Amino acid sequence: MKTRGYTDPDIIDDLDFLEKRLQDICNEMTSWDYYENELESNKLKWGSLHTPKFLKENVRCFEGRNLDFEVLKRLLVHIHSNDHETCAVACSDIGEFVRHYPNGKSIITNFGVKDQLLDLIDHPSFDVQREALRCLSRILLRNDSVMEMNGNSG
Repeated sequence: MKTRGYTDPDIIDDLDFLEKRLQDICNEMTSWDYYENELESNKLKWGSLHTPKFLKENVRCFEGRNLDFEVLKRLLVHIHSNDHETCAVACSDIGEFVRHYPNGKSIITNFGVKDQLLDLIDHPSFDVQREALRCLSRILLRNDSVMEMNGNSG
């Protein structure tokens, strides 16, 4: 808008203020804010927001602001996505939650996710099948020792 050549000093001042404020907001956003924005977009993509390291460091954020696991609930919806990548990424993130959150297995079990993941074993996408199986193994096994021995710890 600044390139439109406004001559009114009030408009120019307002545009400068808005530009600075927008820049401040962008600088204040954390990686977790970007993760939540991606959840809201309903389009999850493999990348730095979906790595085991990132999810381990931010696993408590899944609790949400009211400690009601609202963010986790929003993630769970994505295992039903028609977009294969979104579905696979969601399965992977759920598996990392189970892996790193204290009592994560029972929380996921209480949400009834196991049966939904079992249905994904027959998914047409190999990536979805693989991530659903990894997630299920994290829910069903006592620990990741079997997966780590095979070099598949994430």
